Amino acid sequence: MDDEKKKKKGNKIDLNLLPSSMKERYAAMGILPKAQIPKSNVQVDVQRMKQKKIEKEQPIEQKLEGIEIKASEKKQLEKVFQMLKKKDVDYFDAKDVDKMLRFLGVSLTKSEIDLMLWEVDENLDGKVSWTEFLNMYKKCTIDKTGLEPKSLFHMIQFLMYLPPDRKDPKVTVEDTLELLYVRFGRQSLDSEIHAIFGDEEKNKDGEEKAISFSEYMEKINERAIQQRKLRKEEQKQQFQYFKKEKQME
Repeated sequence: MDDEKKKKKGNKIDLNLLPSSMKERYAAMGILPKAQIPKSNVQVDVQRMKQKKIEKEQPIEQKLEGIEIKASEKKQLEKVFQMLKKKDVDYFDAKDVDKMLRFLGVSLTKSEIDLMLWEVDENLDGKVSWTEFLNMYKKCTIDKTGLEPKSLFHMIQFLMYLPPDRKDPKVTVEDTLELLYVRFGRQSLDSEIHAIFGDEEKNKDGEEKAISFSEYMEKINERAIQQRKLRKEEQKQQFQYFKKEKQME
């Protein structure tokens, strides 16, 4: 009898030696205790995550009301709005955008231009009023997700940099300095300039580099791809963090 008991005891399976997939299954069944994972090993900014959750739950109207546009920004926005609209009206439409794009050396189809306006045309009347124009700018400047449509915004931003009396529609580093400083501060000024103009701020002949709207958009798109990759990695880290937190419960 004793030999039989010893035999059974000797055949007992050590659950801790099982493959990880089976261990997880047994842990879910309550046979094995769930692994305890130290919080210190998870590199996630919890406070930032909480703040993002609060911002996400806040109504967009409330967000826009709380955004303050600096005087220099508003001055340039008013300049661009006047450049786009006709003299006797208080809005601009697809024809006005097409005219401006052609001045900037870009030709888009009617459907592409209609889509640009649709992104900001809140009442769908085919026109962009000053309020819609201003709201578009606010939404795009606070967007951290990369999901806010920005086709029209990028054109507006370029025109804000462009001096009104310049016949050749190109912008230099000097043209962008004031607005970039106002929006991003001294700490981020150099990185913002680099994102627009690249490594060199001057041409081979020593003159200050001037870029067209097409060149500007190339840099903007390159940056958008990089930021999308960073957001994807951040989301991956957040998912792993919450998964480990749930395992520790």
